[in-house]
Amino acid sequence: MLPLRIGTLFAFASIKFAYGYHWPSPQYDALESFLWEGGDNRVGEVVSNLVDGCRNRAAAPGSSIAAEWLRFAYHDAATHNITDGTGGLDASIYYELDRPENIGDGQVQTSLDFRFTATKYVSRADIIALGAVWGVAACGGPVIKYKGGRKDAVGPRAPGVPEPNQDLATHVEKFRLQGFNATEMIQLVACGHSFGGVRSVDFPDVVKPNASAPGGIGLARFDTTEKYDPAVVTEFLDGTTQNPLVVSNVTLASDLRIFSSDGNATMKNMATASSFADTCSSMLERMINTVPSDTQLTDEIQLLPVKVRDAQITVINSQLVFMTSLRLSRPADKPVPSGREVTLYWCDGRGSSQNCAGNIASVASTPSSKVITPSPIGGPSNIALDSYEFAVPLSANQSLSKFWFVLDDKDGSVPITLDNEGTGYVFPQDEIIFISDLGSIRAGGTGDSSRKFNFVVGIRSKIDVANATMLGYTSDDYPVALNFTVPLQVNKTATPVDGYSYYTGSITIQGNSLMLDFEVNAKDKMVYRADYIRGDLVGPETFFVPPISPVTMTTLSAIPTMLTSASTTPTRTPPPKDTSSAVAFVIAPRLTFAAVVLGFTTALSVL
Repeated sequence: MLPLRIGTLFAFASIKFAYGYHWPSPQYDALESFLWEGGDNRVGEVVSNLVDGCRNRAAAPGSSIAAEWLRFAYHDAATHNITDGTGGLDASIYYELDRPENIGDGQVQTSLDFRFTATKYVSRADIIALGAVWGVAACGGPVIKYKGGRKDAVGPRAPGVPEPNQDLATHVEKFRLQGFNATEMIQLVACGHSFGGVRSVDFPDVVKPNASAPGGIGLARFDTTEKYDPAVVTEFLDGTTQNPLVVSNVTLASDLRIFSSDGNATMKNMATASSFADTCSSMLERMINTVPSDTQLTDEIQLLPVKVRDAQITVINSQLVFMTSLRLSRPADKPVPSGREVTLYWCDGRGSSQNCAGNIASVASTPSSKVITPSPIGGPSNIALDSYEFAVPLSANQSLSKFWFVLDDKDGSVPITLDNEGTGYVFPQDEIIFISDLGSIRAGGTGDSSRKFNFVVGIRSKIDVANATMLGYTSDDYPVALNFTVPLQVNKTATPVDGYSYYTGSITIQGNSLMLDFEVNAKDKMVYRADYIRGDLVGPETFFVPPISPVTMTTLSAIPTMLTSASTTPTRTPPPKDTSSAVAFVIAPRLTFAAVVLGFTTALSVL
């Protein structure tokens, strides 16, 4: 039986597909990885792990990490001014931590939590917004809809955070400038104080020290639970609350003034679990989407049930290798079919079988598999993520032009072709390859936190290179992200694989977060670029490679349609919200191939 191409219906149970998505989409792919996997595997650390299980800080007095992340996001967003469109959630808080309105060790610790996570396509501001999403979900709250595209500020914004000693009129005006009316002010404060509390070292006039606690630090929580629930509302209404911003002296009882400002009407409307979750989901979404007027956010980032990751050509043990992984989503309460087989197909990019001439394709069917732990939103969304990782040998005179997969669960269902809406996953050129296996890292000496990264890049030998450069991006330079350009030099020590010449470059940075782009200018005025490559995992001891799969040749009855034009960068229709109960995969109109393919791009003519 021939494999079924995904058309109008593909039942990965109730998993929904993001309509209009077409690989590659580098920004969307990066944002989706952060949202659903808790980080980008190109950066390494999965930052959302810090808040898993609604955990508290290890250091006394055990503050809620999730609450600190939510507070950090609000304090960043609170600089927004609807009058002139300035401020908002733009990471300006990194320049504002010395202000009285941002007092607290939780602010400092959160800034360090997020310090190394930003990338070329995911800003620090995007990470701060994600922290709010992860934190609320990790503590049992609703999953907040998420968009990306925030821009990082390069300096502080005007103050805007309400403080406990201010009167109600001042609070109403500050929230108005942020874009919230008086009712929404009540809702947002209640949603922000569902977990967490106040520490004596931050507000000694609100909370007294605790001599019996480690460090003598007192911690008064907003309600009696550590989960994200309506207890802060119900305990206020029934008179049992110990919220320090309600029961403290009148001058500092800011929550009391705000909650009771409309006769408790808004609080009563939020008293049930469902109304609280619905209200807070909406209000917190608005909060994290409060951005400067010149910032255009993406559409909502939705789960990709079928996702190609880390497609690259590299060299392992002197062998040219193509590596990629296929991530599939499933309901967490349903196991992976025991007989599942995932097969990788590809067309040669050169030679007599170029582009699968004669319908001849290469096949590999023994991937490594693993389960990817989802971010905190995976649990409430009932999502599990499985990864199938391939490494196959190539020859330089054949290479690879496009690839696709066939999924067969061996349960009587029809095998399914996963081919990027019928076009195949087009891999348009192999002119630049990044060779992690030959790189190295050298740590600084005693008292020196710097690290020197040495890289090896392969460039097709037939290219007459005028110059080659490496563009680096690191978020370690606190608080400003750092971009730099380094020239590549011919490598005269390593023996290159056939078809390539090796070039070398070095970068010294503080920390360990590093993303790379490469650009090669040829003497014939052609320009080649490689985009968004993880640079901090180099050397054979750090670079994971799945077992090399055996390869066979086969003749197929049909090949995914190849797109040949690469001269125009396409527009991608962002995925709108899918309200259907089944999984619908709609074949969109054919798109011209994008100028970036997870690390490789086609040659562009210089005009």
